[in-house]
Formats: sequence, C-alpha cells, structure tokens
Amino acid sequence: IDGKVNPQIFHMSWTKNKDNKIKFFQQMAEWYTEDKCIQRKRKDIADEDSSLVESCCLSEPNIVCHYRDKPSKIPCKDSDPIDKGHPSFW
Repeated sequence: IDGKVNPQIFHMSWTKNKDNKIKFFQQMAEWYTEDKCIQRKRKDIADEDSSLVESCCLSEPNIVCHYRDKPSKIPCKDSDPIDKGHPSFW
C-alpha cells in the first residue's frame, strides 16, 4: 500500500439485507474484507493492541460468484440466478 487514501462511499438501498449486500460487493470485486472478519466482533478477531487493518483488510478484492443473472467482475455462469426465470448476465 502506497499510503495514498482514496475513500469511496457506495450504498445499496435495494438489497434485502446485509448478507445480500456482501454478496453483491463480492461479485462486483468491491469486497476487501477477509472472510474470517465478516460480521464478527473485534474481540473475536484480534486483541486491542492488534490492528484490524492487518487482520481483516485485503489488498486485492475477494471475488466470489453468487448470481449468474446479475452484473459481476468475472463470469458467474455456473451460479444460480437470484431472480428465477431470468437469463444469465453473461
């Protein structure tokens, strides 16, 4: 990491819940969090003297396919659709 900061905010108000939001971020290559840190309390991840950045932040996105009928960074042709009866995005 070069020390430069370029914060961005993106909000998905159309998703069902937090779990669904994470899936969309993963599929679009916008999820930079270790799986071990998802929806866990700090005390269960690292002690107070440890950095959550080192424990939880990834330098490259964690790309995971979930839905073939939604936009994705990589082809997700083998994933189930979220909206049954719709064609593959790819």
